[in-house]
Amino acid sequence: MRRPATRTPVRASARHGAPVSPVERARRRLAAGLLGAGALAATLLTAAVTPAAPPAPDRPPGTASSDVAQLSRD
Repeated sequence: MRRPATRTPVRASARHGAPVSPVERARRRLAAGLLGAGALAATLLTAAVTPAAPPAPDRPPGTASSDVAQLSRD
């Protein structure tokens, strides 16, 4: 008789691999926490810091500029 499929996937390491050590689990949690903290810090810095340069005089303020460099035809 076949077992019914579960709705939530079970990690492969839970059944087939060696058990994850507490040190490895703590290392992964620390890495995930540091990644999340870095992303949050970058988001807050982006929102709080004003740009170093003023907007270009030929563009209205507040509009998004292109990331692609353009040649000046002065």
